[in-house]
Amino acid sequence: MIRFLLKVVVVSVPLTLIWMNWGRQFYASIFPYLASPIYGWLGLTSVMPNADRERFINFLPFVVLMLVTPKMSITRRVVGTLVGCVLIFFCHLLFVWIHQISTLSDNRGMTTEGFSQFFPVMLLSDAFPFILWVVIANEFVREGAARLFVQKKGSQASAKPPGKG
Repeated sequence: MIRFLLKVVVVSVPLTLIWMNWGRQFYASIFPYLASPIYGWLGLTSVMPNADRERFINFLPFVVLMLVTPKMSITRRVVGTLVGCVLIFFCHLLFVWIHQISTLSDNRGMTTEGFSQFFPVMLLSDAFPFILWVVIANEFVREGAARLFVQKKGSQASAKPPGKG
């Protein structure tokens, strides 16, 4: 477990620096070009695709987890990462659309009702990379959970009941 966490840190730090210094600006510049046609196809011509959102960092935990997860085939790792990034992009499309309909048109900010619409989308956006990883890395997650529960069950079985000397 310690090795896994160390790998996460070793991979996360450089990827985060790359994202903060280059990736964020790049994504903000290409997002409108990718999003506008999709919104147009959906008839959402009033949506202003803006990728300058701090929450769009959620590519990072997904890519890090896909890179460091042990016992995953290269094909599953590469295809899963590519498909996952596309799905995260579509999650960002939903995020921008819901954010726009949740805010007032006169730019005064978000109402309580708007926030109640937007809050679940924020939670989904934050959790989505981890949900994708669990789906793609299901064998690793299942084996890890099984080991965790077997260890807990084994440690409880070996404990002596109170009062028995």
